[in-house]
Amino acid sequence: MKDKNLCKMCSVGKVMFLIGSVFVLLISIFSCDSEKAGVFEHPGLLQFGLSADTAGIQGSQVLTKAVLPDLTPYLNTNLYKIEILQGEEETVVSSFEHYEDMPDLVELERGNYRIRASMGELKAAAFEAPRFEGVSDFIIKENMTTKLDVTCSLANARVTVAYTDSFKVVYPTYTLGIETSHTTEPFEFVQDEARSGWFQVNTEGEDLKGILTVKPDTGEVKQFTVTIPSVKPKDNVMLTFNSTPNTRPDQGLTVKVTINEETEEKPVYVYIPDYMLPVDAALLEAHGFAHADPIVLGASDVVTEANVKMYVPGTIENCKLSIWEDEGKAMEYDLAHLSDGEKMNLTAKGFNLPEIWHKKQVTLDFKPVVEKLPRIEEGKTEVKQYNYQLIVTDSLVNPHVSRPLTLSVKMIPDVAPKILFSDGFISSQVIRVTEGGIVYSDGIKNDSEFKATIKSSTTLSACMLKITDATGTSREYNLLAGESVAGVKYDLSASTPYVNLKELISALVLDDDNIKRYEYELTVRTEFDGSTYEDVKTFIVDLIPPKFEMSMNGDTEENGDAFAKRAVLRAKTTTGDAEKLSFQLYEDGQWKDLTKERIDGEVSIKEDVASAVVTGLKPETQYRVRAKYGKHISGEMTFTTEKEVYLPANISGIEDWYSENGNGGKWKKWYPYNQGETNPAWNTLNPKTTSPNSKYAYASSSGTLQASGSDAVSGYSALLQTIAWGSGVTAAGSASAGNVNDHNVDPGFLYLGKYNENPGYTLGDGYSFESKPYGVYFSYKYYPYKSDDQFTVEVVVANDDEILGRCIKTIGGRQEEFKMDEVIINYNWFKKLSKATHVYILVKSGEVVGSKSSNVNLVFDASIFSSGSVHIGSKLYIDNIQLKYE
Repeated sequence: MKDKNLCKMCSVGKVMFLIGSVFVLLISIFSCDSEKAGVFEHPGLLQFGLSADTAGIQGSQVLTKAVLPDLTPYLNTNLYKIEILQGEEETVVSSFEHYEDMPDLVELERGNYRIRASMGELKAAAFEAPRFEGVSDFIIKENMTTKLDVTCSLANARVTVAYTDSFKVVYPTYTLGIETSHTTEPFEFVQDEARSGWFQVNTEGEDLKGILTVKPDTGEVKQFTVTIPSVKPKDNVMLTFNSTPNTRPDQGLTVKVTINEETEEKPVYVYIPDYMLPVDAALLEAHGFAHADPIVLGASDVVTEANVKMYVPGTIENCKLSIWEDEGKAMEYDLAHLSDGEKMNLTAKGFNLPEIWHKKQVTLDFKPVVEKLPRIEEGKTEVKQYNYQLIVTDSLVNPHVSRPLTLSVKMIPDVAPKILFSDGFISSQVIRVTEGGIVYSDGIKNDSEFKATIKSSTTLSACMLKITDATGTSREYNLLAGESVAGVKYDLSASTPYVNLKELISALVLDDDNIKRYEYELTVRTEFDGSTYEDVKTFIVDLIPPKFEMSMNGDTEENGDAFAKRAVLRAKTTTGDAEKLSFQLYEDGQWKDLTKERIDGEVSIKEDVASAVVTGLKPETQYRVRAKYGKHISGEMTFTTEKEVYLPANISGIEDWYSENGNGGKWKKWYPYNQGETNPAWNTLNPKTTSPNSKYAYASSSGTLQASGSDAVSGYSALLQTIAWGSGVTAAGSASAGNVNDHNVDPGFLYLGKYNENPGYTLGDGYSFESKPYGVYFSYKYYPYKSDDQFTVEVVVANDDEILGRCIKTIGGRQEEFKMDEVIINYNWFKKLSKATHVYILVKSGEVVGSKSSNVNLVFDASIFSSGSVHIGSKLYIDNIQLKYE
């Protein structure tokens, strides 16, 4: 009776506790509401519904060779970012990183708003970067709920490029660049680029401009343009280039433009000969010099390159050459229409005159002209400047005229200073530098010095550095006075004075993906006999954003880079310094930089790839990751971690055993599994060492056998011992070394996986396992026969015949009590990993080193000698072999 009353009292107490809890909760709710009151003077509510539509995009049947990527992830509206905007400036008044984070009702001040839901970064142009977006205007009224539904659809256009086999025969080298109103430079499809380019285009549609650069088998570089008309968001565009030799001028180049709009299934074919294509102007391209920036030559200096390449839309009609010295009057020639006398005059000056009239592309070499110019004689102090200016006009009805291009050559005496640039850079010629100080030449990354050396036979009287930043703001530094400049190293007292800008230029960063220009003008002067000599040279740097992307094996592939509690994050730079790559993980509703505490080891760099192993993940969980380079962010990638699966207790504990008596009953043949099991986990070398089936244990015995009691952590363990065996091995109180050497010695052997007895007792398939462990731990005792004996534990994770990770660990020293140790598996973090299919674990009591007989005890203790005695070497007890994931 007492117990029942006690139960009743407990029940009443619980009820009172619940009532009190509800009361406190209600007070809290009303308190919170009272705190919210007054946030908005005239509040209203938004009830927002979101959906996504890929219909009409994935369903297109027109583009058979360019299959759209899987857009299924974009149907998951929970991952869409939500922004509520207001005013012409579209100020963000409220935002949610994910739609699933957005409450059912959002309170807003009354007024006009716009809501934008999006998934995928909207880039001007990028490979494999679809962007889905939905935008709608709405009005919030006081004390009313506005219901709004928005459907998101593809917000950019997709372009795929193909080339026919006949085109490739005619043009072995080719690149297509595409420009839109949103790009700052052509987005390039280099050679056989199979990926689709995704372009931001105006909602009402816009024309895209394609620039095709080809190098035919004749070796002449040619350029063509093509207009892709009225491309809108969601459009699929396919460009197919073809060339039919010997049917038209320029080898019959044509382009088929296929535009597949949502409401139009019939392709549009556009045939555009190169001579009809719109162009900007005739082009004069300087090599070895920059326009109006003199080549400075002393008495012993040589010029390595000075030529001009001319490109015109039609053909060359006129090519005006003006030649003058210092401030003198210019002599003028038309290189397309020279008289015999003019040819003789120019030939005498060193010109090699090519055929120019009605040519589309011509190279005019000025190097022999410069080489014939007189140098300033020793002892002379004057300065002489020679100038050559070209202007070319084409032959079209509406002619195109090039901009003037001037080659200046300044001859100086020894007392005049001369600035020389490293890396083959040319003063006033734009250097395209990828953020991080990286310069590419013909696609090859160069470790540029950005160094200027100063050559002068007299002491410098001035050395000024003028730096103009991307905003146009300039500042001048007096280096001769020792003024310090952050990032600039210089020594004007060295035998060869220099100014090095490498650190300064390498530290430049961009706030966005727009190219920014920086200029570094170096001026040096000397004084001699009352005259001042000066040289001015300029580094012009166009700082361009890096190109990089995530390159791990994520959800879009077989997800092999994901483990149960960790993952290999990998990113690759196309242009840029992989050392500057880092990673961000989306956790707790926000993007977080991956800190050192979350990385196993360091971020590893190999060539253009950066990889890091992130730890602390949850099994069977999807994560979002992206790469970061300075302030630039890559497209994101998802990966899903594997299951955290362990070996069953009977396998990790090596608990299952049975044995059979050998011939004569003096020894046992041990099996590390239950009798009758057809697909055992563990196997041994016992079938090999017992194969003679002798009645003597020293000739036929098990090297791996069951142990228990103090020789096991719990239950049973495995005893692995190195033994001599074989028909003919003798005892006779002790076996001779020669007797053992003539036969066999093998270590005790425990193998997780199958074992092939024929042929030759070889390792077979491992243990079927679909998760990739980080390592293996185990407990052991060890009694080495020789002081330097060591046992080995080898772990391999594989996908069929492909090894994904491996580690072999050797352990020596006498260990009489069980000790825990581990093997950490080495995976190739720079290679995309596959999913695992098998795991292998191989444990051996040692290695047979030197003569066989030296690895085992040849002498039996006479007191225990019998036909059941065995020649034994090192002994290993091993137990509790288990996988680890962190």
